[in-house]
Amino acid sequence: MGQQGNAMTPVNVALIGCGKMGVHHAKAIKAHGAGRIIALADPSGDRSKLDGLVSKDVPFFNSASDMLKATKPTVVHIATPPATHADLAQLCLSHGAHVYVEKPFTLRLADVDAVLEAARKAGRSVCAGHQLLYEAPARALTASLPLIGRVVHVESYFSFKTVRKSNDGRSLMSPIDQLLDILPHPVYTLLDALGGVAGTAPQLQSLYVRPEGEVHAIVQAGETTGILVVTLRGRPIDSYLRVVGTSGSLRADFVRGALTKLPGPGTSAVAILSNPYREAMQILIGSTRGFASRILNKGKGYPGLAELIEAFYNSIRQGTPPPLSPSSIRETVRLCEQVGERLRAAKAEYEARAEAELAVRERQLPPTEAAKGLVLVTGGSGMLGRAVVAELRRGGWPVRSLGRRVPPPSEREAGVEYVMADLGGDFDESVLSGVATVVHCAAETAGGKEAHERNSVQATRNLLRSAAKASAQRFIHISSLAVLKTSKEMGGPLDERTPVDIGNLGRGPYVWGKAESERDVVEQGPALGLKVKVIRPGPLVDFSDFEPPGRLGRELGPLYVAVGPRSSRINLCDVGTAAQVIRATVEDIEDAPSVVNLVEPTAPTRDELLARWLRKRPDLKALWLPAFVLSVLSPLLILLQRIILRGKTPIDIAAAFASERYDTTLAAQVVQRARIAADSRMK
Repeated sequence: MGQQGNAMTPVNVALIGCGKMGVHHAKAIKAHGAGRIIALADPSGDRSKLDGLVSKDVPFFNSASDMLKATKPTVVHIATPPATHADLAQLCLSHGAHVYVEKPFTLRLADVDAVLEAARKAGRSVCAGHQLLYEAPARALTASLPLIGRVVHVESYFSFKTVRKSNDGRSLMSPIDQLLDILPHPVYTLLDALGGVAGTAPQLQSLYVRPEGEVHAIVQAGETTGILVVTLRGRPIDSYLRVVGTSGSLRADFVRGALTKLPGPGTSAVAILSNPYREAMQILIGSTRGFASRILNKGKGYPGLAELIEAFYNSIRQGTPPPLSPSSIRETVRLCEQVGERLRAAKAEYEARAEAELAVRERQLPPTEAAKGLVLVTGGSGMLGRAVVAELRRGGWPVRSLGRRVPPPSEREAGVEYVMADLGGDFDESVLSGVATVVHCAAETAGGKEAHERNSVQATRNLLRSAAKASAQRFIHISSLAVLKTSKEMGGPLDERTPVDIGNLGRGPYVWGKAESERDVVEQGPALGLKVKVIRPGPLVDFSDFEPPGRLGRELGPLYVAVGPRSSRINLCDVGTAAQVIRATVEDIEDAPSVVNLVEPTAPTRDELLARWLRKRPDLKALWLPAFVLSVLSPLLILLQRIILRGKTPIDIAAAFASERYDTTLAAQVVQRARIAADSRMK
């Protein structure tokens, strides 16, 4: 491969992909100073997430091809969606660059073979994003293998929290998509442990999957057996590699950043009695060190990433083999592809059954009444939207649900038409064809100002214009109670006359986006010929599947710390109540109020909400924290956040748990009318 410079010369690096993973790569590259970023590329045209990490002088390109033609990087990091990895890697190799590819390296074995062959022909190195192998517990495990004799069993276990969105913050992520995205981590750690102790290639012996996000596999390498368990449902969140030998065991914990060692056969009475205490002491000390290290090294990106990147750069400088062998990358992709094929087959079978069951439920529904007019519900697959489309359809309304994807049969409501459109961008306006009423539930819930400006504010403006163009008559906008100025500012309870807090980014991008969207609807809707109604639900809960609102408190290990007086009330709104009110507004829009602050007529007390949560979670113990304690501590906590978060806007902890005061007179009237109407339809 040839030497690319002396050990002190930073490597010239280009980064393709400026999203969440691009940020971690930029941090890791900067941490060791082994490389310098000379170019950026991202087809989105947005490099803002890298502000402060990469100099504004570094050239930015919308096209990777244009970047490679204009610059000559020694290494290119590819941190884009997995489906793009193979083509981008081959493009970079053809321009003479070494390539670091985020995991999954590729999705298919044929693609990894093509990339590896291109690297061989070009005389360049490739590296996969297998950074867990360079985390401290994994490296300590490798060094400690001689302590435990011949390895007979390896277990790789990963349980993860389910997420709804991919790293780009925009596209939705199914459980299978998430599983396939994280699968390389437990696979390559398992294969590395197996490959280090056996001379034969690991073979998949047994595989069981569930489409909800579950993988159980048995892998054999010579006389050593590997167990792979990956789950989105198992709790608590955990991630470890356990290696068992003929004379002891090792456990690398990737959550705590620690290695637990139990060398020795452990067959004597003394060993059996002492091992739990040895293990407990190591967990205590190792976890403390591991967590401290992660906090101190937060600026380096993911643990192990900077170390792997530095090792890759050093191999390039010295002309030595890369830190990960091509065969290890290939074997990881091979096993992941086998699991992926089984997962997709299981998902297809699951959805086929769900589709048949959906057809049965549809036949049991009353027929739609075309004279009522078609109702379009945006965000119809979300928590509130799904309840709304079901409520409307049960009432005989023709319903069309609009979202950024068409949900699979298992996530649909019976009798509802589903269409796809990205309201924040260019979309086919025919999705509004024939619509008489729009119920606008969709809004951005994550990300910074840019995300909310696109997916809340601009999406609402686009929807208003398209609805008017399609000759819709009614527009029901689902806003939020959070848009109102606070009771502290107003000096008393809030009601429908309270001003909306427009343009205040200090309240957070979500509130800012909802306030801007509501203003646009109120100002532009009537001018476009639309009859506008605004409903502002309070914090949404589902009493049929209860999760506590954030203002109640926080779960801390085995404790639920509830904040404030037990008898104080929290204004919120059950999702079923909100759906009934929205349906009643659609049915009788002429008599509906122009604006309603929608909360439960009788707000539950904090004590009642906590009791409801503890019935569902009997494993928790309640701890009440008086509100005045947070008020006293809040200035100190704000100061600590300024130090730790390094310039980010701190959160006023006391205000986050404080309850607003509302005049619920109108809400009580609206809810009562909706419930009476619902009861009369059921008789």
